[in-house]
Amino acid sequence: MTIVTGNIRDIAGVDDATVFTFETPTVRGGLGGGVVTIRARRYTAEYGVLTTDDLEPGPAVLHLSGGMRADYRITIPDSDTPVQLWPLIDAATEPDNTAWMTGFMRNAGGLARGKAMPLADYASAPKDPETLYILF
Repeated sequence: MTIVTGNIRDIAGVDDATVFTFETPTVRGGLGGGVVTIRARRYTAEYGVLTTDDLEPGPAVLHLSGGMRADYRITIPDSDTPVQLWPLIDAATEPDNTAWMTGFMRNAGGLARGKAMPLADYASAPKDPETLYILF
């Protein structure tokens, strides 16, 4: 089970109106052989901090409502320590270019560049740990 938490604020630095609703998209199996139903759980931030109950790890839908409306298909990880909400939302946010809808990757700070090169050239090429090499 996993607790999701986050510092919540609007553009003026406060937020007491956004409702965070977590639910599973379909009935599914849970940890320990249980069944996870589609019943939604709603939370609001208290004094700028959102903290959920223990949530079942796996696919979920996060609905935000209040001054706006947004839905995110997130994956709740299995964690013994609280998990920050923003990385879950960020990972579920689609790229701006709809031509890339077959999948995408977010740079978590470890990549500086990507480089395509023939497989035959890879062995003799200088390696950079911040470069993702795509071999063909």
